[in-house]
Amino acid sequence: MTAAISDSSPGVRGKPALRPRDFGDEAICGREMEQRVVRDLLRRAQQGVGGLVLVEGEPGIGKSLLLRDAVGEAAGQGFSLAAGAADQLGRALPFFALRAALGEQFARLTANDLELDLTEAPGRWIKRARAHLEQRAAANPVLVCLDDLQWAGPATLAALRTLPLELKRHPVAWLLARTSTPQHDTEYLFGLLEKDGAARVNLAPLGDDAVAALLTEAFGVPPDQPLLALACGAAGNPSLLTELVRGLGDAKAVRVTDDHAVLVSTLLPRRVHRVAQRRLDGLSQPARHLLVTAAVLGPSFRLEDAAEMLGETPAALLPTVEEAMDAGIIAAAGNAFSFRHQLLRRAVGEMIPRPARKALHRQYGQILLGRGEPAALAAGHLLEAAHPGDAASLADLDTAAAQTLRSAPQTAADLALRALELTPPADPGALSRAVAAAEALTAAGRLDQAARTAQHTLAKPLPPIAEARLRCALSSVLCARGQARDAAAEARIALAQRQLPNGLRDQAMAAHLQALAGLNDELAGPIAGTILADPSQHDGHAVVTALVARAIMSWVSGQISEGLELLRDAARHQAGISPDARDVQPLLALAAALVDLRKLDEAEEILHAADSQTLRGIPAQAVLSILRARICLATGRLPDAAAAGQAALAAAETLGAHGYASAAHCVLSVIALRRGDLAAAAHHIACRGEAMPHFAGLFARTETTLAQALISEARDGPAAAIGHLRQVCADLPARPGLLLGDPALAAWLVRTALAAGDTELAALAARTAETLACDNPGHPAAAAACAHSVGLASQDPARLAEAAAQHPDPWARASAAEDLGVLHAQQADQEHAIHHLTQAIHGYQLAGAASDTARVRRRLRKLGVRRRHWTQAAHRPATGWESLTETERAASELAAQGLNNRQIANRMYVSANTVAFYLRQIFRKLNIGSRVQLARIVDQQSQHAHHN
Repeated sequence: MTAAISDSSPGVRGKPALRPRDFGDEAICGREMEQRVVRDLLRRAQQGVGGLVLVEGEPGIGKSLLLRDAVGEAAGQGFSLAAGAADQLGRALPFFALRAALGEQFARLTANDLELDLTEAPGRWIKRARAHLEQRAAANPVLVCLDDLQWAGPATLAALRTLPLELKRHPVAWLLARTSTPQHDTEYLFGLLEKDGAARVNLAPLGDDAVAALLTEAFGVPPDQPLLALACGAAGNPSLLTELVRGLGDAKAVRVTDDHAVLVSTLLPRRVHRVAQRRLDGLSQPARHLLVTAAVLGPSFRLEDAAEMLGETPAALLPTVEEAMDAGIIAAAGNAFSFRHQLLRRAVGEMIPRPARKALHRQYGQILLGRGEPAALAAGHLLEAAHPGDAASLADLDTAAAQTLRSAPQTAADLALRALELTPPADPGALSRAVAAAEALTAAGRLDQAARTAQHTLAKPLPPIAEARLRCALSSVLCARGQARDAAAEARIALAQRQLPNGLRDQAMAAHLQALAGLNDELAGPIAGTILADPSQHDGHAVVTALVARAIMSWVSGQISEGLELLRDAARHQAGISPDARDVQPLLALAAALVDLRKLDEAEEILHAADSQTLRGIPAQAVLSILRARICLATGRLPDAAAAGQAALAAAETLGAHGYASAAHCVLSVIALRRGDLAAAAHHIACRGEAMPHFAGLFARTETTLAQALISEARDGPAAAIGHLRQVCADLPARPGLLLGDPALAAWLVRTALAAGDTELAALAARTAETLACDNPGHPAAAAACAHSVGLASQDPARLAEAAAQHPDPWARASAAEDLGVLHAQQADQEHAIHHLTQAIHGYQLAGAASDTARVRRRLRKLGVRRRHWTQAAHRPATGWESLTETERAASELAAQGLNNRQIANRMYVSANTVAFYLRQIFRKLNIGSRVQLARIVDQQSQHAHHN
């Protein structure tokens, strides 16, 4: 790394603190390998052997600094120094760089030789130079250091071709540097010298880590991400980085906090503009014109585009392109050219007067649209060009928004919203732009903006078509928010409009179907049937929605194979994930069904394929995480499940997709319940909003429907949950698909109903599970659920043993083993009871179910089996959080929730005295004396675990 860095320490925290050094204070850093090569050159010269090192790199990469450092080191070792540099003007003078390096002493030797004409007798001059260097080397080793040889003339290059080789047996070290642009004569010389044995060093740009280290040293603390991203625009060029750092200091554009250097201004420093101007000043006017135009086109550009912008042919531009490449400003990259340093590109672009820059952006945007390029490519340029009162530029925005709506809705939303913002309310185009903006914002998943735009526009009388389009958009927004009934009502109003175009009618039907499917409304059937009766008369989105709606109805009615086939058919029709938030996502619905059936490998494959940039920023992004949370829950990876659930919640809340947030809360509540954290489970249920059917709930059916009942049963016992269960299961025979969300659900319903004394509900649940399994052979999850629930209802150990062996996830297997153990205990078969309860403990531990593990341990104690599970492991420390056993941590977490000893005892299935013992051990190991201190420690550990 070669750069000027500040030696200052930060001043007052929270204020800009940067005092960059002058260039004379530059220090060479990060070039250890190159410095070793130079030191080896000097060492060999000290030993009487000549040598040559060639240094090259782009402008500003640090060649001169490396040479300056070498000269300083050689001077300290007693070398005789001959240092100089070529330049553009000196190129016309023979041997200019060498004569400057050899100095006055050599000039005196040749001053009185009137016969020596440097132009006509270069060989004699080279011979004199050789003799001069031999004379110097006889007294001290010599370092000849020449910079900027890309400007050297033919005579100098000829001398350098011969002198290093002729003086090889003398202690003369040669250090030659050039800018690695295609200066053919110098490149040819370096190639010949390398063949003769010279070491060649190409100074590469700094890596990202080196750039971050430079910024850290300059500002005293690490850079924040925007500052680091800005600096990376220098492409690792130390000189450009130095100017950037100093410019930011001059402009007070960086604020130093306790832990980061924060970029507080988006303006590019004037120093960087001056660098760009100097680089342009060295070029011809056509080359400058090309670069200024190309800077508007983007980070890279095609020669055909630049030619069309300039009204030239690509062939005519070749000389200017070569000139810009020779200057190290652009480089060829694949089928395009790109600026080597994006900081310079940005600076060049900002040097263009704003009106001219807008005109160039508009010109290029129109070129892209005119030749049929994807409108998304033109979008950024059209946005830059648009301004109020320019009807043509606003029309360009309208065209690009319409063209990108289905393929790139985020781009369409930006375009449509900008067009609306620049349109006066009284303008004739205001209504059409408001409608387009509402639709694009809905498609992009920007639900709050979409709702505001649609509702504001709907507040006044509208033409029927405009009203229908707005109500379709609002229906999609409400559906994502979990307001399925309101969504259905908006779609019905849209469908009631007369003479709707076919495409708009299909859109309204699809929106209506989504809302009805979320409500489990039977009206979805006839609408889906109408579409699927003649799918050729409807657009693809409507057909896919109808297939998914019919699949949902099949699933709810317990027709597993039919539901799966319909979902697969829908996925084939849509062919992947849609970026449009208004669309159903059949692949994700299929993955949810597979998770229900515990076909987790196939579900994982779908989620892996679906996880792409397409989902970012739309509610389906939350679905992806919800399904991952459910998979982790089913496989016993509770920390991963909680992390995925939190990711789903964050995504949904950011988008205002309250329906998806509600589903995420329900999944998180079940995860917390599995971990034994009832307070967290209850918190999630309290935060989920109104408990009602909605489309997002289809991705986590059991959790969305029964989370409250699960918590009530765990917290207050079966009697507290039975009322809710009777309501949910009232039409269970007609809707047996409720039992498909979790293979252990049917058994839980039977167990809870029996414990509450409702044998009729228990028999109904077992009977439904049995019918579901019989009607759908070949699905192990349904068969295991049948065996488990029927075994519980009929007290049949054989069926329970079957379930304990066949259940597809560890928690369900442990649950069946526990029920089997309890049954054997009731039948006084202690040996088998202990065996199966021990199996249950192992299964619950595998699933991370602490409270379930504690309950089974209590059952074993009643059978006379005592396991000192709190015994400290040999590797466990004596004090601190890590010293606590699993049981002590569980007690700590319950105490931190505010539970008293009796409540903790009931949760852990131990006595209150045992809880008191646990707490004494905990207080001693943590060296605390109160529950308040314990709660603080538990909270800290929870935050630490979340961050990790």
